[in-house]
Amino acid sequence: MAEKSNIDKLPEMTPKFWEDVGFKVAEWVRADCRKGIMQDGSANHPLSRKYKKYKDNDMRRFSDGKRLGDTISSKGGNQRTLKTRRFPLVGKSLQTIGTPYVTIMLTGDTMRGLKPEKPTKNGVTMAFRSEDTVKVLGNQQIGYNVVGLNRVNIELVRQQIIKEFNKNKVKYLNKDVKIGVRF
Repeated sequence: MAEKSNIDKLPEMTPKFWEDVGFKVAEWVRADCRKGIMQDGSANHPLSRKYKKYKDNDMRRFSDGKRLGDTISSKGGNQRTLKTRRFPLVGKSLQTIGTPYVTIMLTGDTMRGLKPEKPTKNGVTMAFRSEDTVKVLGNQQIGYNVVGLNRVNIELVRQQIIKEFNKNKVKYLNKDVKIGVRF
């Protein structure tokens, strides 16, 4: 029979395990986004007509063909004023041109910023870069939720935990253990 101290070690997960799970979670969430699947389980939200027109035009303005986010300069008397667009896309590679649904992956920057932070023996916190907070929360408000995990990703995390538990079982138990349950 195994020692009690070894049985206690079976459910232990290390911070390294949780960090590895966190990196996998980030990949699963990015893969879902590329398919148009949100973390609340909804999927394939259609693009607005205006946004679709811009995506079909490589996110360029229709007036002068420049990318949204290009600096517009105009002269007002002796002063030069600069105005920048809401979407800073200058010099960015666009990842999802041509998709007919919302992916939250136009440039991929926001989703690449999703990373595990602060792994402990009890779990890991996933976080976006601070500069992406407004984008993530704004998208969440309009139904494009990439915060949390959908049922499929929760199941994938569960499978990772079971796999680690089984590794610990082999590592810490040298003999078969019989567990009886009486009612």
